[in-house]
Amino acid sequence: MENGDRRRSEDYEELDRLLLGADEALENEDLRRTNEALKRANVKAASMWGEVGQPALPGHTRRLIGLIWEVQEDLNSAERNSPDGLRQNLRELRSRFEIEARRDTEEANL
Repeated sequence: MENGDRRRSEDYEELDRLLLGADEALENEDLRRTNEALKRANVKAASMWGEVGQPALPGHTRRLIGLIWEVQEDLNSAERNSPDGLRQNLRELRSRFEIEARRDTEEANL
């Protein structure tokens, strides 16, 4: 793995904390705080996978960007998405990043 040295367990833990913060904000229906937590998570994910000037983001990281757009649209709209649906999408993302963390750990131990 080319970028394996840059993705450590601490990176995944920080990313998960940011996504958990977004989930907690969604539970409280605080879309602004959710949006900020997702943006920070996106920056973290981009730093974990991206190359200078050319990010190579896995599909679930691109889904994170899509979730940010959903939340931002909700912030600007009277008709909002279901917080439960957004939370489900966020939980699926956390699960995908957890799988990625295990894969990186296994590859690092080879």
